[in-house]
Amino acid sequence: MNINELFYNQIQDEDEAHRLVESVNGKKNPPKKEDETQENPDEKEPDKNPTNPDDKFEVVYADLDKEITNIFEHIIIFTNDDDPKNNKTLKNIYDAVKSIKSKPKPEIHVFIAEDMTFETDDDNILSITDGEETLDFTKGFDNTNTLVFSRLGVQGEDNCEHVVGMLQDSGFLVLNPVRYSELASNKYDTAVLLQKAEIPQPNFCLMTKDILYDEKLFMENMKQVYPKWDKDPDKNEDFSLVVKILDGHGGTGVFTCDGKKLIAILQAIFAIDSERQLIIQKKEEADGGDIRVHVLTLRTHQVILAAMKRVKLGGDFRSNVSLGAEAEPVKLTPEQEQIALKAAKISHLPWCAVDIMPLVKGSNPEVGDNVVLELNASPGTDGISDVIKHNFVNILLNELTEPKEFYLQDKTAGFLETVEISMGDKPMNLLAKLDTGNGAIASHMEVGNINEEGERVTFNFNGKTYTEKVYGHSKAVTGSQKHNRPIIHIPFIKLGMRTLKDVPMALVENRDGKSSNVLLNREMMSWFGYIVSPYQTHILTQEMDKLKII
Repeated sequence: MNINELFYNQIQDEDEAHRLVESVNGKKNPPKKEDETQENPDEKEPDKNPTNPDDKFEVVYADLDKEITNIFEHIIIFTNDDDPKNNKTLKNIYDAVKSIKSKPKPEIHVFIAEDMTFETDDDNILSITDGEETLDFTKGFDNTNTLVFSRLGVQGEDNCEHVVGMLQDSGFLVLNPVRYSELASNKYDTAVLLQKAEIPQPNFCLMTKDILYDEKLFMENMKQVYPKWDKDPDKNEDFSLVVKILDGHGGTGVFTCDGKKLIAILQAIFAIDSERQLIIQKKEEADGGDIRVHVLTLRTHQVILAAMKRVKLGGDFRSNVSLGAEAEPVKLTPEQEQIALKAAKISHLPWCAVDIMPLVKGSNPEVGDNVVLELNASPGTDGISDVIKHNFVNILLNELTEPKEFYLQDKTAGFLETVEISMGDKPMNLLAKLDTGNGAIASHMEVGNINEEGERVTFNFNGKTYTEKVYGHSKAVTGSQKHNRPIIHIPFIKLGMRTLKDVPMALVENRDGKSSNVLLNREMMSWFGYIVSPYQTHILTQEMDKLKII
């Protein structure tokens, strides 16, 4: 890699970091253009978007003693080892499923990443196999009943990555999405992301062979780590450094050295592997090991699932449990809670382990009392289970109770799409408008012959008459008329490959003069995980005309 390529890649990393941080900060939507089909509700839904990270995050801990619950019918696991004796997280998943007393009791499907193959038929139905396990997604699998674990072994296996990407695209909850897992697994990308979000971390720089042998560039980079770095190696002897390969995990590929020895060590490394990239960090003064915080990030809130302190043993500076370090319970400080929640939020990982190192008090006033060492997209569950005295997988499942809260991969939809809506029988296809400017407390659906009496409402839909409970009303203004529309819960709505169940929907008897039978609000689109194109229609679905309901 030459210098130009290096800087081009660095710019790409920084742009990605800006984008992720800005997605947490929140961007104001541009003013909405007036539309003759627009309904202007005077009752708005509460704003459930994440607050600006400059504000404090709400701190919520998982209830470790909560009764074990589960909503999934299927758990799919992509890994590099299907033997529970060796794969402790896999064993914990099996044990967690065994402990579930209530229905549904999920089926577990395990696939070896490197042996994965797949095919799709003419209807784009996915079938996957690894030679041992075969799974056909013809029926029974959707984003409301299936959980996908994508472990570290998936990365670099093209077929498996592609399948996980297809499942993400279909709206399945994947722990964790491939793109963001790759970012978290690259220590330099992670450092850039943390830097843009102003999260405390050790000073760092990227190091390659090209940088090492460019005297000016080398000095510029090393001054990012230690501003007083000197051209004379003898004068850097007191500068302690941590050097890491970018894709190491479990404490491998990490060593410390002083500034005097650094150049000689780097020359040896690049002589062996001239393409190797490293990250060099200032070695901070740790206050006894580090802390791993498991955070679950949902659409409208976050949960601290568990935390543990890892205490290094002997003379090894690393505190990885896999290397023999001991883990013990820990009570997080308010600062550590906020750091963990903010770091997890910008990572875009639904399940993120944030590694925080407490510093010796006053050792580095520039960063404070804690620094983030890294983000982990495929954390182990064995050590944390031992510390909290509960199977961590059960704690995780207990918090995954509402599919509408799952953090799904964004996907683009047209501003007009065909939706399937069912009241419990055969679905009916209707034309829907996806209205990003609509903040009503419920989406709207056209039906026939509405008759509301007390807490019940009767209406016609898809050739049948239904009587449903009224959960509230949506107040809307169209022209000079005001409407008070009953809200029911519909069992099923599907848009593209993504499904929602038990969703609020306001009933409208007459949408004459409107462009669609259904009006989907911002909240519904957020549940689906769709971003709306203002210029295209039917990106996800077959075209259809608006139906005559009455």
